[in-house]
Amino acid sequence: MSQPAISVHNLSFAYSVTEPVLTDVSLQVISGSFTGILGPNGAGKSTLLKLLSRWYKPDSGDIMIGGESTKSMSHRELSRRIAVVEQEQRFATDITVRELVALGRLPYQSLLSEESEADRQAVELSLTQGGLLDLSERTLSTLSGGERQRARLAMALAQDASILALDEPTTHLDIRHQLDLLTLLETLRAQGLTVLAVLHDLNLAALFCEDLILLKEGQVYATGTVDQVLTAENIAAVYDCRATVYRHPIHGVPQVALLR
Repeated sequence: MSQPAISVHNLSFAYSVTEPVLTDVSLQVISGSFTGILGPNGAGKSTLLKLLSRWYKPDSGDIMIGGESTKSMSHRELSRRIAVVEQEQRFATDITVRELVALGRLPYQSLLSEESEADRQAVELSLTQGGLLDLSERTLSTLSGGERQRARLAMALAQDASILALDEPTTHLDIRHQLDLLTLLETLRAQGLTVLAVLHDLNLAALFCEDLILLKEGQVYATGTVDQVLTAENIAAVYDCRATVYRHPIHGVPQVALLR
């Protein structure tokens, strides 16, 4: 059996003694999978991603990437293994798309080093993968929301990490751009990348993800395949609402219809 891309063991985190966010969370993310993290607001989804990238330090437990604890990794080494696209990342709006994507190469550069040929090739490839070559000299202030999201994704791809983690990547995008972005992530997964994404839209998650992690009140309520996790019973228990689950008429995956 191959080593999981990510293993989380008994992870707990609280902002304060009276504000626990995650409690005794254990889970695995399979290498080469497209895994979705689901759950209501406040379930701990975004915090989990921040712990993976070591933006926060866990109160207890451990996170393993490729079988190695993130506690033993430098920030540079961790950034070479996992690239995280945060929900809100603010950059100067007068920089170009190419300059933004080039920031993804920082884990491979020393403080005074110049851009190498490997850096230039990685930036060019990331721009190509993101469909941004025609926009590469545009400033961020001139881009649409969907274009800015692709630029942030391309910056993460330039890190050349084996794991890509995204926090609500489809937020503020219309349905066409949601489909475009998730299709790009599926293409990257097919090319060997492990993709982990926090998602709110259950139907989109079912269309694109292979595995799901369902959180409730800071704990793992269910994990497994889309069929195993996306059930009317689980939705009622976690989201406190009634729904019926049916098969997509074309793709055959579960789809959720809410009930009044």
